[in-house]
Amino acid sequence: MKSKLTILMVLATQFGLASDLMAATAVREDTSMFLVYMFLGMCALIVIMQLMPALFLTFGMLKSLFSGEKKTVKANAVGDK
Repeated sequence: MKSKLTILMVLATQFGLASDLMAATAVREDTSMFLVYMFLGMCALIVIMQLMPALFLTFGMLKSLFSGEKKTVKANAVGDK
């Protein structure tokens, strides 16, 4: 009985240490950060370029609303000269 207990303790110790031995010992070095930042920069550039026309249209609309001056456009038919 005592030998079985000793064997069980040795095995438990070995299995307990094996989990530490199987773990990664070196810190993983991530060298792809430049590519990730380039990708995120391109995404931000696309978003900014999409927002620019919307902002221009919004400012133009607000400018025309608050300018106070009314412009009327005279429509001509295609045949009129």
